[in-house]
Amino acid sequence: MERKKYLILLILKILESNTDEKHPMKQKEVVDMISSAMPCDRKTVARNIKFLQEVGYPIEKCKQGYYVKQRRFSLTEIDFIKNAINSAPQASGVDKDKLLNKLTNALIKMLDYNA
Repeated sequence: MERKKYLILLILKILESNTDEKHPMKQKEVVDMISSAMPCDRKTVARNIKFLQEVGYPIEKCKQGYYVKQRRFSLTEIDFIKNAINSAPQASGVDKDKLLNKLTNALIKMLDYNA
């Protein structure tokens, strides 16, 4: 993948996985996370965050840094999905457990449970 495209996706993934309104990240923190994969500087991160904002990603800026404003699922929606899985009569207990584990692992990446 072209380096610039990869960098944009990496920045988005970092912000989606590690930020919310209570836990913003400074540009330097994003740079530090990226630098293990590729060389990057603060200005490059700022330029790419601005691009992501321009194309519609809900990335907000505050005094403490940047954060992703919206999540793919609210906690209420997550509970609804889990309850629907548990009450599905066509799935066995093992299938339900496997599906709930997959869901939990995916959500851990999207949500910050320290909020």
